[in-house]
Amino acid sequence: MVFFDNNATTPLGKNVLDAYKVALKQNWQNPSSPYRESAHTRALLEKVRFEIATSLGLRKNELIFTSGATESNNAVFAHLGKSIKSKSGCLISPFEHSSVIESAKYWFDGRIHFLPANEEGFVDSDRVLDILNSNDICLVSLMAANNESGVLQPWQDIARMCSSRGIHFHCDATQWIGKKTIDDFSLCSSFSASAHKFSGPKGVGWLASKQPIQMQRGGGQEGSLRGGTENVPGIISLLTAWEELKSNLNIYRDLHLWRDQFERDLMNAIPQVNILGKKAPRLWNTSLFVLPDYNNLSWVGKLDKIGFSVSTGSACSTDKNGYSSISSSMGLSENESRRLIRVSSYFEQTEEDWCNLASAFAQAYQELNLESSESSVISI
Repeated sequence: MVFFDNNATTPLGKNVLDAYKVALKQNWQNPSSPYRESAHTRALLEKVRFEIATSLGLRKNELIFTSGATESNNAVFAHLGKSIKSKSGCLISPFEHSSVIESAKYWFDGRIHFLPANEEGFVDSDRVLDILNSNDICLVSLMAANNESGVLQPWQDIARMCSSRGIHFHCDATQWIGKKTIDDFSLCSSFSASAHKFSGPKGVGWLASKQPIQMQRGGGQEGSLRGGTENVPGIISLLTAWEELKSNLNIYRDLHLWRDQFERDLMNAIPQVNILGKKAPRLWNTSLFVLPDYNNLSWVGKLDKIGFSVSTGSACSTDKNGYSSISSSMGLSENESRRLIRVSSYFEQTEEDWCNLASAFAQAYQELNLESSESSVISI
């Protein structure tokens, strides 16, 4: 099976798995305990914190280990929602991850403003300035790269705008980190990441913040900001994934050519395919498109039988009606949304895998057409 759903999660790296096993066996002690073996485990944990913080241009105490970006995003909105006493609002994009959108609805109910975006799903930073100047805003949150379309956002520019006005700027960097260079994140007031997006273990990530963000009480862990015993094996193996990631980032620059050729082959094989965000800057690994016929689950099932794992988009960004935020923000109808497919590679996928994926879509289209012609049920 060839895996093309890496924006959802990446497979655990082999060296990462080895590091995790060693940590489970050798570093099982509670890092908060006073004896010598625990002190050694605590030192390893702090080494990971220092290594990651330093490579991101941060101080060590600005990095809090969490269960991942969803927890981290929630923490930022909860902290500011409780600590800001005024009626200040927040400014978010209409296609943020649900952990941002739902947190904004809870903590800033009736005070949410939306960043303006064009039909490609790209935020217009020039218009953001007008919003900041004409509204009382205490928090701006913008994802660095969209998890469904792969469109890259001008988060650096907006971070600078917020900094000059004393506004907290939060960036959900979950999809960016692991696929693009890690410069400039020191511009953010805070940002979040998840290890399983760059071949690390699930259930571990971080919140980086220049100001203390109170997350969980009841313990002295993580500078007394997030109580609870740390996931030491996850954190230690996270560092292994991080070190491998930094070496891989030197080779990603031309990988978008494979994706681009796939899209050309797909459009040749299946007329009227609509590639979303095609004219905007995108992650090199991601393609999101609307197919002209048949429900996306039918496509997923066919491709699975052929030997390829693809996605209907992000399960986390789909509302109760099955209509994703990126669909509505890019002007898709509900019918079009049901024909939406996302494919996303990582460093393990080859040029040949991309070529074979295009052929698999062509084969699936032929089989679906044949089944449709033999059935009295009309497929949409």
